[in-house]
Amino acid sequence: MKPDVIIEVRFKTTAEGGRKTSVVGQVYGCPLFVDGSGFDCRLILEGRELQLGGIYEIPVKFMNPDLVLPKLKRGKLITLWEGKEIATGKILKLF
Repeated sequence: MKPDVIIEVRFKTTAEGGRKTSVVGQVYGCPLFVDGSGFDCRLILEGRELQLGGIYEIPVKFMNPDLVLPKLKRGKLITLWEGKEIATGKILKLF
């Protein structure tokens, strides 16, 4: 899976209102919010475990890149959502 962007995010801890468990696997799907709009994406984890409270650089593939890529630029603030805000960060690189 070829990424559209690289993001840098910090996952909220459970005490901060984030997830109850770390994120593990090959791919993780969730909405990525930018400017109040959510876009379905896949975080490309390649077997990594993302600990709560940790800061990570993650490749991202959008399911509808034509809708979201025009809204993005380096440094743009983003949020990951899972029924609630689970991580905040920014765009590091666009491909």
